[in-house]
Parts: sequence; C-alpha cells; structure tokens
Amino acid sequence: MVSLLNKSRIKSIRNYFLLSFIALWFSFCNIKTPFSGKESSNDNNLLLGVALYTVFANSGNCETGGDLWARNIQTQSSYCVPVELVASNTKVDVYKERGLSVNYDLQTFGKEFNDTTYPKLVSTFGEPSDVDKSGKIKILVLDIRDGATANSSYVAGFFDPVNYFADQPGTSLRSNYAEVLYMDGKELIDALVSDPTAFSSTAAHEFQHLIRYPYMVATRATDDSWINEGTSEVASDIAGYGPQKYRINCFRGADSTRCPNGVNGVSFLNWSTQSTTSSVILKQYAFAYAFMRYLYDISGNTEAEKNEFFRKSVQGNSIGIRAGSASQLMSVFRESSRFNSTLLGTLGSDTFFRTFILFMGQSAGTLNFTSVERFDANTNLETLDLSAAYTAYPFESTLNDIVAGPLGVNTATGTLSFSQGSGYAFTGNYSLSGYGSTKYPNMTTVKSAGNSKSVLAWAAYSTSVSTSVKNGSATSTKSEEANNRYKSIILGDTTTEGALPVCGTQFINDEPHIYESIPLEQPSSKSGNTP
Repeated sequence: MVSLLNKSRIKSIRNYFLLSFIALWFSFCNIKTPFSGKESSNDNNLLLGVALYTVFANSGNCETGGDLWARNIQTQSSYCVPVELVASNTKVDVYKERGLSVNYDLQTFGKEFNDTTYPKLVSTFGEPSDVDKSGKIKILVLDIRDGATANSSYVAGFFDPVNYFADQPGTSLRSNYAEVLYMDGKELIDALVSDPTAFSSTAAHEFQHLIRYPYMVATRATDDSWINEGTSEVASDIAGYGPQKYRINCFRGADSTRCPNGVNGVSFLNWSTQSTTSSVILKQYAFAYAFMRYLYDISGNTEAEKNEFFRKSVQGNSIGIRAGSASQLMSVFRESSRFNSTLLGTLGSDTFFRTFILFMGQSAGTLNFTSVERFDANTNLETLDLSAAYTAYPFESTLNDIVAGPLGVNTATGTLSFSQGSGYAFTGNYSLSGYGSTKYPNMTTVKSAGNSKSVLAWAAYSTSVSTSVKNGSATSTKSEEANNRYKSIILGDTTTEGALPVCGTQFINDEPHIYESIPLEQPSSKSGNTP
C-alpha cells in the first residue's frame, strides 16, 4: 500500500515540478504562438504552458510510467489510459482514469470490494491468479470506449484475458500482465440512480470471469458463454447484491420495452448465434442467470454446499471435469450434495432434461408434473411423473419474483423458431400427441392444473448432431458473427431501449457449437390448442 501510494505521490510531485518549469519557461521566453501574429505576452505564454501541461498530464505512459492499457471495444486495439490511484487495500487497488469526473465514492467501493466481495467470491470459486506477484487485483474505472451514445446500450465492465499473458510490444493488443477489471465510470455511474448496487454488482460479476479464466487456460477450453455469464450473474448475488431483479423482470417479460415476450423462444444454449439484437442478448443473460441460480439453489442445503458446487464447476470435480459445456455442467452437478439420481436421472442428458423442465414449468406456473409428456430417445411419446422431483426441488426464495409473476404466454406471431434449450408458454392444452413438426428426443410439455396453460420446451443439448436438419437449420458460431454480436450489444438496435448495462464478456470467440433449430407452427393456427 505504501509503495503504491508513494508512486502516486511521486507522479504528482513530478507533474507539479513539470508545470512549474513549463510556466516559468513560457513566462520568461517570448515565443511565437497561435494566439497572435506577433510575439505573445507573458500571460498568453503562461496560458499556453498550462494548456500544454494539461495535454501532457492526461496522456498515459504505459511503457514506463505506471499507467494502464485498456482495450478499445470498437477498434479491438489497446490504448494507454493515464491513471491515478484512488484507493489501496490489502487485496485490491482502485485506479481512476486521470481527468475523469466520477460522482461515486471509489474509496468506499474499494473497501467494500476488499472486505466483502473479494472474500465471498474467493470462498466460492477459489483464489484469483497473481501473474504480477502483487497479491492484489487492480480495478480501473474509466470511460470505456464502447461507442455508447445517449440512450443507448453500453458496456458496464469487462475482464480482458490479454492481461493474463506477458505483454508483446508492437502488437495491437497490449497486456498489463496483471489481474485487472475494467469498470465504466460514466453510464454505469448514472445507472446508480435507479440501481444503487449496479457498480458493486458489476464488479462482482467481472471478478468471477477473472477467477475462472486461468482454469479455462489450463484445460485449453473456452467455457460456454451461458455457463460463464450465468455463473457471474449469480456471483453478484453471492457477493450480496441480489437477486438480480432486472434480469428476472426481463426473463418473465415484465420489462415489455427491453424484453418483450420474455424468454419465450429464446435459447440460452446457442448464445452467440441466435440473434444480434440487444433485446435477445438481454434475454439470454436473464435466462442464463435464472437457470444457473436454480441449479445453485438446489445443489446443496447450506451455503457451503452450494458454493462447493460452483467451485467444482470452475476448478473441476473429483475426476477433473469442469463445467465448460452443458454435459460437463451436469457431470459436476451430479456430484452436488442434494443430487438424487432417482429423481433427476442417472445420465447427464436425463439430468438436464429433468432440471430444465422443472425449471420451465415452475417459471411459467404450469405445475402439473404428474403428467409430463416427452418424446423419448426414439421420438415415441411417453408420459412421466416428475411430481416427486418437483416436491424435492422447488424454487427457493431467490426466484420468488418468478413465482409471483410467471413467464407470460407467447405473443409472437407466425411460425416460431424452436431450439434446444428453449421453450414457449401457450394458453390452453398444448399436447405432443398432435405435434406435427419434426420430432426430436426430449421435446416435452408440462401443463397447469385444468390445462389452462402449457409450456412446450426442448430440454436437450447436443454434443454432436447433423449439420443438416430437416425443416430447419444448423448453424455454428463464427468469429465474425461473435464480433458483430458484440457490436450490437454496445450500439443497440433501437433508440427507445434506454441505457442498458451489458457485461463486456471475455473477448474470446466461442468454439463452434452446433445446435438444432426447427420452425414451429403456432397452436392457434391449428384447430383447438394442439399443434
């Protein structure tokens, strides 16, 4: 702490003497300036000196001056941010972009992160890396260069994995070779008016990414975005800033402006390929959060047991499997303390089916789990009784807002897209017995008492499927698609959405994931309420 503060004081003293020198030099020397066509007065020279000093003081020196590299989101290249140390604690140092006015108590934030967020998340996920051997992480508050404009989406914060590797001068992306989190000091600060915990919650979210990344590197894997982002959302809860009510409102469609129709038809599995509209992106965040929150809640009876599940999902379970994909997540979940194979199945695919349909049924308020319809492995129709599983694994209080206001019925018109890891809520009795589209295993329905409402869900994931799907399509994530999607997060697709904080993820192109999607004819276009 002393050495860092001394560096900050040394920089201030250096700048003071530099200003004094420039001011004296300009006051004693008559030189030609842009102020006039003749020799300038000493007053004008002094003003010019101050102006030049201001330019110098607000330009960074990341090579030798202790300033920090940051990524320009628009250009995907690094630039040097001049910084000043504003808070130093045992586990975190908080820096602010020099010259940036931040209407927020960063010293209090730094202490809160150091004393609360840091120990809680370390207890859950494990210690962060320490590539610079400082024993600390750095948090830089800056005006993130994301292209955000008034009333548009913006990047609230991000973790950049380039800092995990040694710097390579001469390249477009530069590394601080240190553990760094980047936090927005403009739009995110403005958001505190409506959400006082937005800044601290975002910092907790990004800290999970920072802790997780070295384990991804060690296993040479890129974790599925929905798992990584959903875990980060729950990490904010664990740090004390939840539940994430705006995510819940988006999930169920209560936020009709930003998330019309809720998560109806949205798949959280094909994260980077489904759409580039910011509305769908927000829904995917909401979906990933709610489902990961459910898994976390039912994984243990105590906070320690739940945290153990999350720690294994990041670091690896008893046989070294990490939660990088849906199947791996199920492998980790099956080792959690509350897991019951009699209720949730003996195979990972069956565990995913059962937990997902329990989640979707409770989310929509369709709770008749005694007669759940499903297409089996041979696409034959069967009926399952999951009532005992529902009794054992109900929503906990963290998801009470969904219980009180369930997912609304689908309002989209025309032919619907139906994908793995997605579902629709419909009015009336939607029965698989009359299903006319292409059938796949683990398509399922669960209904309310009296069949007044139904949920149709595709409770499956694929590790390998054909790239040719009858009456549908299979697509894969490509780097250019991921880049375009990220730009849309920043710019938004309309100007009516308001300022939407969206996590700047890890800037890693996802591995290609094949997923199945088929057109689904709406029940209302057929006779009665059957497809």
